[in-house]
Amino acid sequence: MTPEQYKEALTKICGHRKMDVGAKYIRHWDQFWLEKNYCIDLMKERNMLQGVNSILEVGAGIGMLGYLLKQEIPGLDFEHTDTDEYLNEPIYKGACDLLNSKRYSLYINDSQPMNLPRKYDMLVATRTVFDRECMPPGVVFNYRYWLDDCFKYVDKVFVKTNYQASGKGFQDYIRPFLFFPHGLGKPRRGWYIIVTKEQWNNRVER
Repeated sequence: MTPEQYKEALTKICGHRKMDVGAKYIRHWDQFWLEKNYCIDLMKERNMLQGVNSILEVGAGIGMLGYLLKQEIPGLDFEHTDTDEYLNEPIYKGACDLLNSKRYSLYINDSQPMNLPRKYDMLVATRTVFDRECMPPGVVFNYRYWLDDCFKYVDKVFVKTNYQASGKGFQDYIRPFLFFPHGLGKPRRGWYIIVTKEQWNNRVER
């Protein structure tokens, strides 16, 4: 499926539901397309896709990043997750069905195991809310626990967070694995976490 065909198919799925959850990806297509393509470029720049044959995307939304990943890696074993309220939401479900990939419910709670059903080469997530919007006021998400848990199942992690400010809220142990694309505006701007299992296990904490 070409990008043009993919956009046309998503537009048909959206139909008259222009203001429903997920329809924003159609209304602001160029913005989200730019963001997801930048993620792919950054993954390639950091050699994150090398040797990868299976990927889990957490919080897939309409699956735009999944489409690009499957274009980038022919035959990719790709699965994605969402929360219960979005699994059967018409636009999300129809859009993700286009990818012909397994999709299941997953909640990420602070300092609690994910209990994933299998192992993957890589975990990806963009515009994450589990580490900010879902947290109680004043509580900092425990990335140490979460990454320790991630690396029970995957060898690489790529996350585009929703943090776009100074990054002062990130704790010291995560800073070696943070990246901020200075000079770029929205939607590419934001703090990224890019780390392999080897890098995480070999880190030196102060």
